[in-house]
Amino acid sequence: MRPHRLTAALLALAAAGCASASPRAPAAARFAQTVVDTGTIAGAPYRIEIPAGWNGGLVMYAHGYEIVGTPFEPMAPRHAGFREAFTSRGFAFAQSWYRAQGWAVREALEDTEALRRRFVGRYGAPDSTFVTGNSMGGLITLGIIERQPGDYDGALPLCGVLSPPLEVLKLRMFDLLAAYEYLYPGVLTAAPGGLGDLPSAPPATRDAIVAATQAHPERAEALARRFALRPQSIPGLVWFYSVILRELQQRAGGNPFDNRGTVYAGLGDDAASSRGVRRYAADAEAVAYLRAWYSPTGRVEDPVLAMHTTYDATVEPQQMDRYRAQTQLAGTADRFAATFVVADGHCAYTPAQVGAAFDALRAWAATGERPAEGELVVR
Repeated sequence: MRPHRLTAALLALAAAGCASASPRAPAAARFAQTVVDTGTIAGAPYRIEIPAGWNGGLVMYAHGYEIVGTPFEPMAPRHAGFREAFTSRGFAFAQSWYRAQGWAVREALEDTEALRRRFVGRYGAPDSTFVTGNSMGGLITLGIIERQPGDYDGALPLCGVLSPPLEVLKLRMFDLLAAYEYLYPGVLTAAPGGLGDLPSAPPATRDAIVAATQAHPERAEALARRFALRPQSIPGLVWFYSVILRELQQRAGGNPFDNRGTVYAGLGDDAASSRGVRRYAADAEAVAYLRAWYSPTGRVEDPVLAMHTTYDATVEPQQMDRYRAQTQLAGTADRFAATFVVADGHCAYTPAQVGAAFDALRAWAATGERPAEGELVVR
């Protein structure tokens, strides 16, 4: 427990006059059976699970990008093992579905905080609180730990976007789409404004992108070399990125990415590609929106342990290096550590690996001893 939390707890006990007046009784006594609490806060569905014999700790979870219209399925098998990595260690687990989907970083930050407050109001202040999240949820995790250090004891961003979206989404998503548009003209959109105005025309279907890519596999191989991807990742990734870009433009009020000075080398003929890729200017309103929600600063007071897989087409593992650089500039590099697992795929962790990373983060928060970095070994 943080010293200031311990002091607050002792003052509360003194004011009450006896231990029985504490905000909450010992966890094991109050939670002999698992408690599942579901509901909605300001339009955001949520689920809280408190395991039997609760140890008094809490994990707040921020989910990643979900396509608009995706239903809330907290009990789906794909969620169960991840959640149990925390509840099996005695921690309560709380997740908000946010009041909107898509690139809902603003909503996620607000709705996750609303859920944390709901938890405290109903079950008392936890002994310790950690935050974790996958993919876009990694960015939300950083937003939470950077903005609310007094409410949390540590953060575990997983396969996360860990650098400012204006940078990472431009270099990864927008540049890949612009290069694909050049190599496969007419496939992504029929909008007169091209990639800069995707909402004005019907979206490209996954089948159309797959068919076009398969018709010219040598172009996909060039894209794969340029963006450090595997050729088989290209069609699905291009489709998913186009979905994100369309939704983000609708949300932000325009296109936030500017590629007018980008050199598109590595696609074959560098001069031809740099001249041939269509150029787009950024919309100032959209830039301001994406900068605000959310640009990590690297200024952290609590330990942050990031984890990534060795191959991730959706979010590159180098995100951990970029956040490390930010912490170095901010003078907080001693509060950041990175680890990886040898695995293929986006967020392709086992529950045992997530649990081992969480154990390392908890030990760091408790003792101040920074964990070993590099490959995560599960014993």
